Amino acid sequence: MLPISTFVHMTDEDDFGRPLPNTSPLFNSLTADLVLSSSNSYHFRVHRAILCEASPIFFAALVNLPPHNSSDPPPVQDLAEDGDTVSILLQYIYPMPNPHVTSLATLRLALSAAQRYEITSAIDGLRSSLVTSTFLESDPLGVYAIACELGLTEEAKIASRATLAFDILATSLDTPCLENLTAKDFLRLVRLHQTRSEGAIAAIDCMAPMPHDCCGYTSASPMPEEFSESSHSGSSSHSRSRGHQHHGSGSSPYVRWFATWKAAAIPELKARPRSNVIFDPSFLLSHVKRASRHCAECPPTFMASATQAWLTVLKERVDSLPDTI
Repeated sequence: MLPISTFVHMTDEDDFGRPLPNTSPLFNSLTADLVLSSSNSYHFRVHRAILCEASPIFFAALVNLPPHNSSDPPPVQDLAEDGDTVSILLQYIYPMPNPHVTSLATLRLALSAAQRYEITSAIDGLRSSLVTSTFLESDPLGVYAIACELGLTEEAKIASRATLAFDILATSLDTPCLENLTAKDFLRLVRLHQTRSEGAIAAIDCMAPMPHDCCGYTSASPMPEEFSESSHSGSSSHSRSRGHQHHGSGSSPYVRWFATWKAAAIPELKARPRSNVIFDPSFLLSHVKRASRHCAECPPTFMASATQAWLTVLKERVDSLPDTI
């Protein structure tokens, strides 16, 4: 069944004998042999031959129309799409610059219409627009929802990767794109976030010990109270922290800045399972600065080439985890 009616109005006037209102300035050719009328009564004076070449759906609907007599007003073809959508499709069909679509809602309607009319140029152009950095950075979940709704597998994968920068479980229930996103597709996204988060945390836990032991605590047991951020530096706590002599079975070097960084990195990874934040220099250095109040060796330990190489390997392990649905 065709997505448009093959019935056309053989007039270019409204019901009161006045010229059709709201004619598009972009598509108002004097040589037009057809008028497209949108659902909100915008009109586009176009050429049948161009539409038929661009879309097999238009070809099937228009091929049997009698030739247009230039002395008569062109027939009017009613469409179900609104004026913005029709204008976008025509800008892809005609030899003119492609439209710049700034709204995901508008892009969704236009891409859906392009698929219905099988307009290849519009489909390709709008698919590319869907995954531009502007949309992926501002509303990756919206991009993902559109891609899933319209069966765009590659775009859904690209968008799923972009959602890792956001805590999707904090998404408001009033978010419009959720109305078009199935529970199955949302669950696939949640599982991607959870699996990657667990993998990233495991990568941190399983890495070899830090290459320095600047703070001297080697026990494998949880960090004692004197090393917590709430403790105060002092001679007694400092002497206890220099516990080089307490190496034992299962022990590992304790580096204050790394311990506090890891404690902050884990909740960040649970919310946004990417390496961008936790390996950002400002994020790392904030923990080094805090640790330096208790341990003067933490800054040079952090800046050492061995430590930087160690962090590079750890970041690469996190980055290598699967990042798409």
